[in-house]
Amino acid sequence: MNKKRNRSARLLKHYLLDKQIYRVLERRGISHKTVQKAIDELDFEYPKLTPRACVIGIDTTYFGRRLGVVIFKDLNHHVVLHWVFVQSENLSTAIQGIEYLKQHGIIPLGYVVDGTWGFFVRYGATDRVQMCLKHMKNIVKRYVTTGPKLQAGKDLKQIVDKLPFIDEQDFNFEYNLWLAKYKDFLNERTYNEETHRWVYTHRRLKSAVRSLNRYRPYLFVYQHHQYIPATNNSVEGTNSGLKGFIKVHSGLRLDRKLKLIHFYLKEKATFEWGRQK
Repeated sequence: MNKKRNRSARLLKHYLLDKQIYRVLERRGISHKTVQKAIDELDFEYPKLTPRACVIGIDTTYFGRRLGVVIFKDLNHHVVLHWVFVQSENLSTAIQGIEYLKQHGIIPLGYVVDGTWGFFVRYGATDRVQMCLKHMKNIVKRYVTTGPKLQAGKDLKQIVDKLPFIDEQDFNFEYNLWLAKYKDFLNERTYNEETHRWVYTHRRLKSAVRSLNRYRPYLFVYQHHQYIPATNNSVEGTNSGLKGFIKVHSGLRLDRKLKLIHFYLKEKATFEWGRQK
């Protein structure tokens, strides 16, 4: 059985990076059924972890509405450590994944995450947790849009766009100045005739401010600990490659798709693919 699995893994590995995979295989006389058989023979075993201390990046990517995978990556060595299949993102999956890594000799030096607030509540007080600046920018842009019409929104977007390049002290100065300037504007209320209630006139802008204020203590952790990255770009790169790989194999049954995702991440966790040092 192990020989079959090794042979299947070698076959799959040869075409992992080829976007014209099936055409290449057909020219070599390898049919779809041969590929499907190779996929069926793959296993769900996890690679053995090498004990070490590292910063862990955590992110979730989805393949449709009900299939996602939470990826835990060593951001210092660019190696995938662990992954868990989920239907929806939840805090318990992250906690269980971290405990699994600790049990296998991984010592977290810190975390870079995408904004699941429960994670900051649990780990923020005792561990070094960096809010991914890319995700922070995306959260704010979701509220103020990429082309805000209000001057307050334009000014806030301009400040937030500087996040990856600005010093913590300079950011605090500019953001506090913005808050003081638009304090009255942000507190403006409008009477809602349907609900018979007074509501904030600029609710989306208020939501952007609430998010910024919530994650503000975790935006510049990386500036105090140089080994912690400012973003989860390394995990995003893995997600992007994985999605591209699975897209080539569109139309697969769910069980085969799961095996291919597992196989891809397993390869990314090896010395050769992950450039583990």
